[in-house]
Amino acid sequence: MINGDRVRQAREFRGLTQIELAKKIGVHQSEIVQIELGRITPGDEILQKITFQVGFPPAFFKQPTSVEFPLGSLLYRARAAITKKERSRVYQYSRIFYEVVSHLERNTRSKIQNRLPRIDDIPEDAAIQTRSAFGLSPDTPINNLVSTIEKNGVLVIALPTDINKIDAFSVWVGDEPKRPIIILTNGFAPGDRLRFSMAYELGHLVLHQAMNGDIKKVEKEANNFASEFLLPKEAMLKELDRPVNMNNIIDMKKRWRVSIQAIMMRARELEVITQRQYKYLIYQLNKYDWRTKEPIEIPIEKPRLVGQVAELKYGTPIDYRKIATHTNLPVQLIRDTIEAHAIKSTISGNNKPEGDNKVITITEKET
Repeated sequence: MINGDRVRQAREFRGLTQIELAKKIGVHQSEIVQIELGRITPGDEILQKITFQVGFPPAFFKQPTSVEFPLGSLLYRARAAITKKERSRVYQYSRIFYEVVSHLERNTRSKIQNRLPRIDDIPEDAAIQTRSAFGLSPDTPINNLVSTIEKNGVLVIALPTDINKIDAFSVWVGDEPKRPIIILTNGFAPGDRLRFSMAYELGHLVLHQAMNGDIKKVEKEANNFASEFLLPKEAMLKELDRPVNMNNIIDMKKRWRVSIQAIMMRARELEVITQRQYKYLIYQLNKYDWRTKEPIEIPIEKPRLVGQVAELKYGTPIDYRKIATHTNLPVQLIRDTIEAHAIKSTISGNNKPEGDNKVITITEKET
């Protein structure tokens, strides 16, 4: 029996419309529609053609549908940022790989605990409470943000994609208690920008469990949360209590590991600088061509949990072919995605992450 949802999942993962897939395998679009709705079962010849075009093994299409995976914050950010085809692809990719993670975690046990609060409060206050729940100092920089997030129960998945207009999205998955997940979708984003995007998505997870309401209001709340979480007000008022110039801000970037532009905006929000001063700083950014590539590169932080579990179950180096066999997925998909995370073969030399990147202690369950 063929699961039509799996056909749709593979098709959208490959970035194909129903019309495009139908043309490639020599059928009418209506037949693809009927297959995906589960109203007809394709014959062996049609299934082989579908398999060839999407690059998934036949066994993938015979699996039942996985756990419900909502769109989460992707529902909001995608409307203005990315095309429907891009949204569908990154969504299906996330669904597929979450199943891989679930498979990897099967028969393992860990000391991880979800400490992420779910708060209906003023965003800045929610950020302060989240820092406290994570055991962070209220007024010091967060050295390794992704490690901090993972250690406190949020699953971070990195996709080897490069959707420039959106760096990440977040979602609560499964039955109660639901699991908080942040999906990183732009592997080429600068490290400082990626940190802010993760803090922004953390804000969505904390504040917006239902993900409803005015889009601009929801996004502003997530942005305010991220600003307070990464650049706490009290600390900023102390550090910015001096003539604010570009040299000061660059020094702060090194310490707080966020972009120059984020610090400038924070200074303006806190009324430490005037609108006129802010415009002059913008002028300097443009003058030195720093709007797209700032000085002082902040290293990209890679999530560690997925790689750690894969190494535990499938050895070092990881046996990607065996994972693919067990999950009915293409080997290259498994390899590319796991290698977008920190694994032992990449945590060495110049790739060694700064700060503590060991997430949790994971062991196999006794059977």
